[in-house]
Amino acid sequence: MNLPAWVGIVVLVISILINLVGFFGLFLVFFPGLTVAWIGQLVWMLFTRFNQSAEPWQRGLTIGIFVVNTLIMLIGSWLDNVFMAGRAREKGAPWWEIGVSILAMIIGGILFTPIGGLALALGVLFLLELKRNANDKQKAWESTKAMALGAGSAAIVRLLLCALMIGLWVITLFW
Repeated sequence: MNLPAWVGIVVLVISILINLVGFFGLFLVFFPGLTVAWIGQLVWMLFTRFNQSAEPWQRGLTIGIFVVNTLIMLIGSWLDNVFMAGRAREKGAPWWEIGVSILAMIIGGILFTPIGGLALALGVLFLLELKRNANDKQKAWESTKAMALGAGSAAIVRLLLCALMIGLWVITLFW
């Protein structure tokens, strides 16, 4: 099936826009930008059938790059929670409080905005830590601050990983 050239251009532009939304969405901290960028790449890969018209070695590299990008997306999404939970755990917050905070972040992110979800998670952790530490605001603040710094660190790592994903994907566009 031969499609007009403009169809390929439209699909490529849509893929690029989805990648850019994923990348810049990462500045919202809670936004699943790696997954969004990966979906943009998947759209292009499916359209080109993983560069089926290219040489066999190029098609193999295209598939390999997509597999690597899939792993980066999965690991980067997992690291997000590790950074947040790990930092709070280092300051003494128990796992159940961290779990409740992350659940609050997910619910808050759905009901409000990604920033609202993060604020809710930090608020919940602060209140739980305050109660657990007999109203010691300093200890509660330390755990909350650690989780916030973990979220910031995770956002930076995800931003770098997304840039790597997009860079690898761009390579596949030139063969």
